[in-house]
Amino acid sequence: MTLVRPTGDWDGTRLAHEGFVFASDQEVVRRVVPFVLEGFSRGEPVLVVAGERVRTLLAAHLGADLGRLAVFAAADTWWRGGHRTLQAYEQQLRELHAEAPSWRLAAEPVWAGRADGRVWSRFEAMVNRTFAALPFYSLCLHDRRRLPPEVLATVARTHPLSWGDGGPVPSAEYEADPAAFLRSVQPAWTERPTDADVHVVTSPWEARRLMCAAVPDDRRARLGEVVLAGHELVLNALSVAAFAELAMWLDGDTFVVEVFDTGPGLPDETQGYVPPDSEDGPHGMWLAWSMADDVAVRTGPSGTAIRLFFGP
Repeated sequence: MTLVRPTGDWDGTRLAHEGFVFASDQEVVRRVVPFVLEGFSRGEPVLVVAGERVRTLLAAHLGADLGRLAVFAAADTWWRGGHRTLQAYEQQLRELHAEAPSWRLAAEPVWAGRADGRVWSRFEAMVNRTFAALPFYSLCLHDRRRLPPEVLATVARTHPLSWGDGGPVPSAEYEADPAAFLRSVQPAWTERPTDADVHVVTSPWEARRLMCAAVPDDRRARLGEVVLAGHELVLNALSVAAFAELAMWLDGDTFVVEVFDTGPGLPDETQGYVPPDSEDGPHGMWLAWSMADDVAVRTGPSGTAIRLFFGP
């Protein structure tokens, strides 16, 4: 244990974000137990949010020290879908920041391998920017035996640190530009189908009426989400252009809504993955993204097109 440097040269003043990939129980114990004990020795609150196997291992090796953890929770209790999970996560981090000069978190996003959790890699990419100034070490645990190769590949691309030679080291595959990462993992952009329902709109209320009429009968249960998300995008579009183009179509069993404007392009195309600072701040993209199953963006000086995807 003495040869392990759990947090390397981290000084506790800014975010450290490590993606730790393991293939055995022994690797988990050797990495996480010293990480926890170092936190105790520094007087830092230590949070552990993990799957059942990892929690069982830690309970066995920490013994009575288990009770010193600030949080020891099942990972599934934290999963509320990508947007709601990040929003709750941010709230807890802000509360910790008000109480402690620094802290550490060992988290196992067990949902990353599930269909509803694949989008989580996009939030991991944004964590590096959104929480950069918060003084905590985030040790993200990923089980190589359980997660598919494509998920493990995103771990290396979204975490600035990995584990090697007894300490955290820079990840060679890390992509510092979250916008570039988001573009690479969003749905492929294809031409609109020739039978798409296309309209030029000049008010969000007109767009709402058109979307209400276009949602298929077998998709009416999601009518509110479609209309609210589309409304927010049209509202944004009309703030930079005199009109917006609204297009809707079915792609297999997915209902697609596209909003296009001829404005100057988005100043920050990652905004839909960042919790708004307050209820009064800009939240349209965040709200639209949270309503849809997936999103694709094309933006530049000649305009912006955003597609929202709604499954059955």
